[in-house]
Amino acid sequence: MRNKHIVRNKSILAFTILLFVSSCSPQDSITLSPSIQAPPAAGIVSPELEPPPLSAPQTSPAPELDPMPNPPQSPEPAQVVTPSPTPAPPSPLSLFQAHCLPETDPDGMNYRYDVLSDGKIVTDYSCPDRIAFDLPDTYTSLGITTFRGNNFRDNAAWGNVSGGKLTELYSFKIGYIDKWTGTGWTGQPSIVRWERDVMRHMNIKPEKMDRAELIEVIYGTMDGKIYFFDLEDGAPTRDPIVLGEPIKGSVTVDPRGYPILYVGQGVRYKSRMGYYIYSLLDGGELAFINGMDPFAKRGWGAFDANPLIDAKNDRMFLCGENGVIYNIKLNTDFNREAGALAIDPRIVRYRYTARSSGYLGIESSPSAFSHYLFTADNSGIVQCVDLAAFQPVWARSCTDDTDSSVVLDWEAENQRLSLYTACEVDHQGPGGFSYIRKLDASCGELLWEHKYPCLHDPDVNGGVLATPVVGMGDLSGYVFFWIAKVRGMDGGGVLACFDKYTGEIAWENIMPFYGWSSPVALYKEDGTGYLVVCDFAGSMYLIRGATGEILDKIPLGANIEASPAAYGNTIVVGTRGMKIYGIAIS
Repeated sequence: MRNKHIVRNKSILAFTILLFVSSCSPQDSITLSPSIQAPPAAGIVSPELEPPPLSAPQTSPAPELDPMPNPPQSPEPAQVVTPSPTPAPPSPLSLFQAHCLPETDPDGMNYRYDVLSDGKIVTDYSCPDRIAFDLPDTYTSLGITTFRGNNFRDNAAWGNVSGGKLTELYSFKIGYIDKWTGTGWTGQPSIVRWERDVMRHMNIKPEKMDRAELIEVIYGTMDGKIYFFDLEDGAPTRDPIVLGEPIKGSVTVDPRGYPILYVGQGVRYKSRMGYYIYSLLDGGELAFINGMDPFAKRGWGAFDANPLIDAKNDRMFLCGENGVIYNIKLNTDFNREAGALAIDPRIVRYRYTARSSGYLGIESSPSAFSHYLFTADNSGIVQCVDLAAFQPVWARSCTDDTDSSVVLDWEAENQRLSLYTACEVDHQGPGGFSYIRKLDASCGELLWEHKYPCLHDPDVNGGVLATPVVGMGDLSGYVFFWIAKVRGMDGGGVLACFDKYTGEIAWENIMPFYGWSSPVALYKEDGTGYLVVCDFAGSMYLIRGATGEILDKIPLGANIEASPAAYGNTIVVGTRGMKIYGIAIS
């Protein structure tokens, strides 16, 4: 049920198809049928570089389904009649796969793409594996293994919290390379609990190996090192891996529990530039992907984006600032008993151009559901790519450079996959706006939008660079954005809470300093939700999510450009002031 042909399966219930097709208007973005086998220069999408303005926030109503009939009643008291079981509702995975996308062929954005497989450009690529990313809670059982935690990129917290006050547990000093100091954007750590049969083969320090339970923090920093330390006390768990090149992005741990670490280089300092794969058995390099790819349309080989790992099929999907999307069959061979590990990557490449894509490059981390990948780029193109056929499904311009990762949200009540995105003020220049948008992920239709006037600085952009948070618990129904350098606020920021269905503003908190750091949502066992927000002035805030009330604040001494991650009652984040902190929520 999970290859590209299923999108044309006519045996799926008719109402399922109608739920998706009828909710999407081709006027806002242009879709391509997954069944189209276009030549490499014929993938064409949206004719509009700007979505139509909205007079008021809009949303699609929840579909009305016929109620289930009552079970039959017994005609005689002595007769036992067993009612027919209520059929289970279709899974969100099958609903999205059943969506039939209309064929369109306008000539507007002039979107074109190529696929390189086995050294040749092909027009009929078909992935041999059935790719099927599921709901985010199935992505991993280890902890925080990737930027924003999972394939929906919706949060970076694991477990519940018990308190509502911030207290420093520990901190330690790190270094710099040239002007690249401490931890930068996105700079989120991974925090994982290893299985004992895997951990016993690792190069973890003996005093930490003997712990009954070790929660390990892994942090890539701009001094060119990857640090390993104990979440509980901040003490090193093993020696750093020395990459020697600044790491601006976030590390990724293999979500299967395999001892594999993935990390991208953010700046060229010495010789090579690209993406690295390391063994967490001994810290040795397993593979290197050269970002200065001759197939790329752009000659810049940085990787700030975090990949996603398809655990079932041993595949990695990676986006580069060179404008290439990589489909990598890892061919992993991990023997748990012997502690032996090897990989043999095989890569299929996807590149694209469009009328508005003069600034090719993807810095935001992709999200995924089923066999569809969603991402945004430096030119402001937000797009959906079918990974089964490696061809575009839809694409639209979202106005400006978009480094904030797109966030997915499954709305069970509407049977709809939604996508949240926001741009910065870069190419617009002075007088530009940061646009916050909700799209229907199945076709790119605009559901609602807001815009904030933000300051323009070519080196330190205003607008949204932080990835949004979709609420749960008592924050269900809300989505939170952190907007930087809003005009009229002396360069401060706005933390905004939106009703995710209507687009109405629930509350706004005017903050004295802006931030690029992505907020994290934390929850008590009773569902009470809090936000952790960090800013340019070096402050970490604890905020009541339902109201925007600031409950606590702790100074960390320098710009917190990086994004925090939380595991239980502990938050970890680094600063440009060359320190990494462990903060308790007590």
